[in-house]
Amino acid sequence: MGLAIITGGSSGIGLAMARMLLGRGMDVLAVARDEATLLAARESLGPLGHRYQAAPCDVRIAASLHAICAEAIGRHGAPDLAIACAGIAKPGRFLDLPPADHEEAMATNYLGSLNLARACLPAMAEAGSGRLLLVSSAAALGTFHGFSAYTPSKAAVRALGDALGLEMAPHGVSVTVAFPPDTETPQLRAELSHRTAVARAYLKGAPVLSAEDVARALLAATEAGQRQVAPGMGPRVMLALPVLTDWIGRWRQLRLARRLDGRQG
Repeated sequence: MGLAIITGGSSGIGLAMARMLLGRGMDVLAVARDEATLLAARESLGPLGHRYQAAPCDVRIAASLHAICAEAIGRHGAPDLAIACAGIAKPGRFLDLPPADHEEAMATNYLGSLNLARACLPAMAEAGSGRLLLVSSAAALGTFHGFSAYTPSKAAVRALGDALGLEMAPHGVSVTVAFPPDTETPQLRAELSHRTAVARAYLKGAPVLSAEDVARALLAATEAGQRQVAPGMGPRVMLALPVLTDWIGRWRQLRLARRLDGRQG
């Protein structure tokens, strides 16, 4: 039934997509840094786990990721679906974040996506078919206090997807960029305590989607060959009305920053 390669396929949205694809009869190559998490994910899949290949790899290391993908492509042929879902988020005030946090965000979120594209697109182009899904973030659609490391890396993913979409279309390969909002995942739970006071106040009460709902929306859009997908009402409005929503968001956050004291925000 075909091959799907998913980076970040051991938890959260990536694992939810893997479970859905396995349920449709596809083979899944799941790539993630932590082998124990990958093995636990495979165990959680029950009978579906026998078609879930766990591949420990740091997506920042292009040669390692290329070797893993090349081995799978050699056995299965070009992937029907390649999904760049690996990502990290370390919020904090710019003046407090070390340069290493910015570098790690760009290396994991952007270069990790680029590395998967470079590993899979040549075979997909040669086959004349396939779909690439790059998971950006709703954060790339606006301005958010305390996300100076994360947002640029996800905006770069969006720009990469736009460029690849133009170049790959003549080869029969579609490229979809996704902008999920806050989603109930291990990453979000780890991130929340590090958000600035301004970000916590601004995002308080915002809907948090389930990983399954987001995965379902992303796969449907990718299979339809859509250029972009923004699950949830907020991201859809941000995608449709970027100038207005960004202006409103900045205005609200500036007011919060003044009230909460920038030194504490």
